[in-house]
Amino acid sequence: MRKESQAVQKQRIIRIGKVLKAFLERETATTQLLSQILGVDVRTIQRDMKALKDAGLPIHEEKKGTYSLKKDLIKYGDLSLFDESELALIVALKDLVSQLGKPFERAAEDVLSRLCDYSACRPVFVKVEGGIQLHTKIMNKLIETIQMGRQVFFSYQGDKPHDVIAHPYRIAYFDGVWYLVAKDSKDNIIKKYALDKISNVKKLKEAVKGLPKDLDDTLSKSVNIWFSGDRTKEVIIEVDAEWAHYFKRRWIMPLQEIIDERDDGSLLVRFIACSDEEISMCLKPWLPHVRVLRPKDVRNKLVKEYKKWIDWQIQKSG
Repeated sequence: MRKESQAVQKQRIIRIGKVLKAFLERETATTQLLSQILGVDVRTIQRDMKALKDAGLPIHEEKKGTYSLKKDLIKYGDLSLFDESELALIVALKDLVSQLGKPFERAAEDVLSRLCDYSACRPVFVKVEGGIQLHTKIMNKLIETIQMGRQVFFSYQGDKPHDVIAHPYRIAYFDGVWYLVAKDSKDNIIKKYALDKISNVKKLKEAVKGLPKDLDDTLSKSVNIWFSGDRTKEVIIEVDAEWAHYFKRRWIMPLQEIIDERDDGSLLVRFIACSDEEISMCLKPWLPHVRVLRPKDVRNKLVKEYKKWIDWQIQKSG
């Protein structure tokens, strides 16, 4: 029964892609025409168009039974560049991220815009690194629990496997891993749980007691999973001239600010972190091309770890 249901769902997604393609190829389309093209009844076409509207696509009824797609209102460019399967995937992705909150919707719009830009120039190759696999049932169950404002129970395979009762707030994605951001009912601390380590999810009757008002803002300002609401640690680094252009072109550190561009091409960069772990995770990929000027304890910690790594390399190679 499950396989049959999945097959029906797959057919529906592909059909929705074909409906969208039909709108992109003409100024208007009637439900009767789409019904004939796709070999389904009119009510099925109406449900498919509702799915497109729910995904945020600007479909409007010009007159009874006649619809148009306002192509100039599509934020992320020319969808005619995509085939039916790709359009179906875009709609499915938009439907998924709409369930994850505004930060994900904004991020999705940005990604789709860039995909259209890349697709307009076919010689461009774009590689997206694959993330850790997870069970979609777990993802869907957690999304449903968040939407209903309920607490959740699950088993977690961390350093020490244990059961958790939590107030779930958001599903977040960082560096190829999906996380549940939730407040542990036991100690009232907001934590991040990797979804691939979560099992035995159960929705509880008890209601979630309030979403932290600054949570979405905190997520939007974070560059990795090592975030918290207490973003107060100021870090000043020097970036060598050879690698300075990376920091001038994009935001690499949380709340990054270039405070000085030196004559030799090097930069002084200021950023605000929320923990030593976040500082370390942000800086390590850029060593040895960045130098910590302050705080001193952060610099000393990185130097100690770097020396330990060098000793380890020498021992292994010897």
